[in-house]
Amino acid sequence: MPFVKIHISDSIRSDIITILARDVKAILVEVLMIEETIGQVMVYQTPVECRCTHSSRDINFVFTEITMYPGRTAEMKKKLMERVNLLVHSYLDVDQRDINGCIIEVPAENWSGGVTHKYILEPSE
Repeated sequence: MPFVKIHISDSIRSDIITILARDVKAILVEVLMIEETIGQVMVYQTPVECRCTHSSRDINFVFTEITMYPGRTAEMKKKLMERVNLLVHSYLDVDQRDINGCIIEVPAENWSGGVTHKYILEPSE
């Protein structure tokens, strides 16, 4: 945790997606002040014909979800979303008004998995 999902159209080259995911991960570490071993980023591509939006929006819109534990300040969350949106804009050339996102805060007792999670026991040797 945190976990970032970025939903994009399938028109983006895979090398750009790789760089975007890497740089979003770096932003998590910097803004949330977490260890580099914590956090994941996944980019999901959807075929254009499977996307639907209002006619005033670009069909290549982007939606970003950041799931993380509660407790960060409003300023920290705002900075995180701004930095992620700026990267999305610069790498994918999507207008800022066509980038939407949310932060979902999940209490630790409602999260499971991952070797860094406090509820996971280390395997005995």
